[in-house]
Amino acid sequence: MSDKARWRAYLDSNFFIRFVESEDERLAPLFAHLEAGLLTLHTSELTLAELLVGPLRTANADLSERYEDIIGASDWLQASPVSREILKRSAEIRATIGNKQPDANHVATAMAEACNVFVSSDKRLKMPETMKRIGLDEVAIEEVWP
Repeated sequence: MSDKARWRAYLDSNFFIRFVESEDERLAPLFAHLEAGLLTLHTSELTLAELLVGPLRTANADLSERYEDIIGASDWLQASPVSREILKRSAEIRATIGNKQPDANHVATAMAEACNVFVSSDKRLKMPETMKRIGLDEVAIEEVWP
């Protein structure tokens, strides 16, 4: 991970679905920032559980394997385990700003990784003041990045 990184971005499950299943070119600027060393990318291992539901329902072993490779073995992504500290922080988040448990876990993980950006298309997601949510359709818009 780069010392000069300007952004620490947390990637929600819906990012990976669009990246893998749609190959959306609007996400390319994110990887350009990564390649330039301007950002680091983070997620939770919980993301894998969310991503595997669809492929397991449809018995799509190739898609399951692709998600497992990305979350478990990518050199461009830091996947954090769900620890007791994350669970305690997620309870605090639910008690103060709201969010359902899985979303609170994601926000808690992003906070633990000192992320200042949370990439997600979920507009209902409540963010702490220290973090900005950027929608998947906004990733390419330079002005939305803090």
